[in-house]
Amino acid sequence: MISQASSPITLTEPEQIQPRNMSDLIVDYLEQLGVEYVFGIPGGHNSAFYEALARSERRGGVRAVLTCHETGAAFMADGYARETGKIGVCCGTTGPGSTNFITGLASAYAEGIPLLVITAQTALPHFSWSAFQESSPDTIDTVAMFKHCTRYNTLVTHPNQLERKLAAALTTVLHSPFGPAHLSIPVNIFRVESPSSLAYPQLATQAAALVDLKALDELDSTINNILDQGQTIAIWVGQDCTEATPEIMALAELINASIVTTQGGKTCVNPYHPLVKGVFGFAGHQTARQALTDDSVVLILAAGMNLGQWETSAWDQALLTKKIVHIHHARDYFKSSPMASLHIQGTIKTTLAELLKRLQKTRQRGQLKPELSVSLSPEFSQPYQPAQITVKEPDSYRLSEDNSPVKPQQLIGELIQHFPPETRYLVDVGNWLAWTIHYFFPPCPENFRLAVATAPMGWGIGSAIGTAMGAKNTPVVCLTGDGCFLMHGNELAVAVAEKLPIIFIILNDQSFGMVKHRHRQTGVESLEFALPSVDFSQIARGMGANGYIIRNSQDLQELDYEAIYRDGKPTVLDVRIDSEYVPPIGMF
Repeated sequence: MISQASSPITLTEPEQIQPRNMSDLIVDYLEQLGVEYVFGIPGGHNSAFYEALARSERRGGVRAVLTCHETGAAFMADGYARETGKIGVCCGTTGPGSTNFITGLASAYAEGIPLLVITAQTALPHFSWSAFQESSPDTIDTVAMFKHCTRYNTLVTHPNQLERKLAAALTTVLHSPFGPAHLSIPVNIFRVESPSSLAYPQLATQAAALVDLKALDELDSTINNILDQGQTIAIWVGQDCTEATPEIMALAELINASIVTTQGGKTCVNPYHPLVKGVFGFAGHQTARQALTDDSVVLILAAGMNLGQWETSAWDQALLTKKIVHIHHARDYFKSSPMASLHIQGTIKTTLAELLKRLQKTRQRGQLKPELSVSLSPEFSQPYQPAQITVKEPDSYRLSEDNSPVKPQQLIGELIQHFPPETRYLVDVGNWLAWTIHYFFPPCPENFRLAVATAPMGWGIGSAIGTAMGAKNTPVVCLTGDGCFLMHGNELAVAVAEKLPIIFIILNDQSFGMVKHRHRQTGVESLEFALPSVDFSQIARGMGANGYIIRNSQDLQELDYEAIYRDGKPTVLDVRIDSEYVPPIGMF
């Protein structure tokens, strides 16, 4: 008999069932709201929460997305929230893991983006004992730091508080005024055994639709009087009008009102509609200024904006007059419009819908000027620019065979020519802001996104990743610069890990270009703005992404965009531009 050496038999033990803890409870609420991802970085103090996320992922629920920096995590959560309409969630540990969130939170707060930020805290018994990375009220106090960039901000000091405070945070961020909520949770509370069922299985997260009927009565009467006298009304659209696009367009057509937008409001209206006159203020259009400041305009419906510096062309007194009627969902914004003849607080979409319903009883559509009443279909003076909006260099879009270096407008022309309408565009802070606000007219403006309230450099990089996570199988393009990429380009590693075919187009002028050009216009002393010469294509390839240098039009024309997208991984285009070519950064 021949004997054979037998291999040891390994018995697979059934997975040990872990008792539910408070971390699982948090995840249960995120699942209830349809949240798919939590962006962030694990640490010793929040490991229990990440263990709960791992259990959730195994059953097809929420999963953790590992980022390179907490600011990047906040930017990703921002992009995810904008794309999906859900809450963006991010998580960090104590100390620097918490403080690193502040830039991203400040931007989300100013932009009104619903985020939930979960940070860990030292164990309660260790408060005031200088524990490792202690962030309690006895030391650096991260809760105090977050006070002015959150809508809800609290330290959980007892397990019985957690569920109620979590519910309060989730409810707060989805109601006006929108913005981030922060929960600081001590490590020992994460691990406390949780209740077997949810106390609030159906959170009231649907924001109420509010209308100030008395103010609308006054506005309705005013508009009818103005139109009866043959005078003109203009509509000024801010970024908080994203849900009200149909009402804005119908109202404008009914009363024959020109539409002008802020920089953020550019995302809310079809630029090819003949009543849309462009952007007022920073990087804007002369046609927009003419539409708002014309002597015939006696009323300006300013909706969904805060009348800030960029929006108002540095608080132009020709505009900020009693002609303005300011409409917003949050009363805080009315502090910036004391000159307005009327303030209307309410849900912007509902308010405009109610106004439209009233005016339709007294006005008839078809009162458009003769040249506009023929057709409301898009008109093109060329494939890239609406006929009724003027730009500084209308012939600069077209790419010729000998363009070296390539101009940003030519890149914009390539994007419109080669990418489908559903493409998401995330515009980072810097020169790209000015170039796109002035020259880029995407056919689906709701897919054009930017952050101009606090304008954090690098926002576009993280936000593009969050957007791509929420819009699988949809092209995503991040328009960024070399300065931004040197700050937050490390998050490219996340896009590689998640197999996201995002295209990052870097304007490489080897400088902090936007501030350089503006300082030359306004400054006195000569300052240094130069950055080192960096080959971002090599950095991309080193991270596992595709990378190309674009020096001229031939390099650009050789790109196979469809193949790049099908490749299933991110691509970096390092575009070497003329560092002395000045973007349209003035006030218009």
